[in-house]
Amino acid sequence: MPQDIEFHIPFPARRSPDADRAVADHLAWPRALDMITTDEAARRHAKGNYADLATYFYPAATGPDLDLGVDLMSWFFLYDDLFDGPAGKDPVEAARLVAAVTAVFDGPEDPSAPLISRGLADVWRRTVEGMSADYRDRAARHWRDYLTGYVDEAAGRDGAEVVDSRRYLAIRRRTIGVLPTVDMAERTSHCEVPARVYETAVMSAMLQIAIDVNVLFNDIASLEKELAVGDPNNLVLILMRERDWTRERSIAHMQNEVRTRVDQFLLLETVLPGLYDALDLDAAERDRTDRFRTDGLRTVIRGSQDWHGSSGRYDAEFAVSVGRQAFLEDLGIRS
Repeated sequence: MPQDIEFHIPFPARRSPDADRAVADHLAWPRALDMITTDEAARRHAKGNYADLATYFYPAATGPDLDLGVDLMSWFFLYDDLFDGPAGKDPVEAARLVAAVTAVFDGPEDPSAPLISRGLADVWRRTVEGMSADYRDRAARHWRDYLTGYVDEAAGRDGAEVVDSRRYLAIRRRTIGVLPTVDMAERTSHCEVPARVYETAVMSAMLQIAIDVNVLFNDIASLEKELAVGDPNNLVLILMRERDWTRERSIAHMQNEVRTRVDQFLLLETVLPGLYDALDLDAAERDRTDRFRTDGLRTVIRGSQDWHGSSGRYDAEFAVSVGRQAFLEDLGIRS
């Protein structure tokens, strides 16, 4: 995140007490599954600080629970990087890759499946251990929605259509991956939310806020990277084009959207005790739901901000582009 762009997130910064060990060991899993096979690939992956992200997202997790969260973050970015190539601009190729990965949820693993599928199969197997059937069904549904969103994203990059802000946000809310991320918080913090709570309008609104805040953070942080590779799918660029705004005004608008959503989240938190009473939750159910709020929802908001400020994924070296200004002009955007 650029240092001059500030957000007021009134949640405490938290990190797992087992962070140093987990970060030191985090390359072992993708190497063991041959998803990282060279020292250069390992260097690039480590530069993203993806293990750190897990320690912010899952600050209550330690040991094997935290390792699972770390492996999930490694997998997310290894998968996402596959779409920086041809598959990211070819809906047919994207669909082929997505189909191979989503097969993980359909039955026994195919020995010929791509390595990225085997990585998800391993994460999924460990994720559902000890979880209810309701959780498994919900988490699988969220995974499918996240994965298939990449096909729609590729369609928005192939030049066949100009993606407006409304269409863009509908896709981005899926591919940001927040729902699988907070589902994992239930697993790593042992706080599975009762189905009757999860299905309420209050919980749905809190989840939507967590999703939107992550989209807004990420699009501001990744702006220079996307300019460098000529990717028009960034909310800052879309607002500049649609509303004829400067970059500064677009970013200020997004900052205000974050503040508004966080204020709404705080208001919704005050409703939860009455919701617990209305649903007649017992003490254990209240405790699990409240830990999900603090160790899943709050941390995916605050942790995202903390990580974007430290990750090398969006460093200037990834954002150097001779054609940057020409790209802006091609989009009809004034800098």
